Amino acid sequence: MELPRIQYITHPEEDFEDYAWLHRLSEGGVKWVQLRIKEEDFYAKHPEAHFQAYLHEKAEQMQLICEALGVLLTINDHPQVAAFSNAGGVHVGQEDADPAEVRALTGPELVIGLTANSIQELAGKTLAEVQYIGVGPYQATTTKKTSKPMLGLTGYQSLVAQLQAQALALPVFAIGGITKEDIQPVLQQGVYGIALSGLIFRQGHAVGAIREIIHEIEQVYGQA
Repeated sequence: MELPRIQYITHPEEDFEDYAWLHRLSEGGVKWVQLRIKEEDFYAKHPEAHFQAYLHEKAEQMQLICEALGVLLTINDHPQVAAFSNAGGVHVGQEDADPAEVRALTGPELVIGLTANSIQELAGKTLAEVQYIGVGPYQATTTKKTSKPMLGLTGYQSLVAQLQAQALALPVFAIGGITKEDIQPVLQQGVYGIALSGLIFRQGHAVGAIREIIHEIEQVYGQA
């Protein structure tokens, strides 16, 4: 499966009661969305609600819409929810289950992504089950709190070179504080694609703004 070169990650302030934004993403040219809801963000807004029930509900709703739109939906952190909702994939972090365990829970078809900040964080992981790695942060971002070092352009260049030296053919998706002006320079370091959240969310998922972002990717790779 050839992955799209842009992935939209749902924002902590996303509206999950009205999915008009999902339709605007598709109209603008986004073909991949990651549903990311962190428990701490959820309980800050819904202290009396049930997180897992809410996540299952939203995953099911979004998968139905994404399937109709031809958009790949992946679920962050929760392989059981991905399998239950018939989503197309799951993304796991360093502290989550090993990709082999995720594969056992989800079956052979789902796309599995893995978060990494360095080549060292890939050591010991079952990379045969991984279709891509999300690498970041590129620079400081307000969307996700992290203590990881900022990579910058040289960080991506170095990591891509190390992957090639070890014959690890893993597409790298840059993430974390990427602006429209950063897209071409980041991709030119050998990065396969980008994952965005705040850049699109802050513009109200405007179709025109999304198309401008897609245009930046196409300047490097010809298609998004």
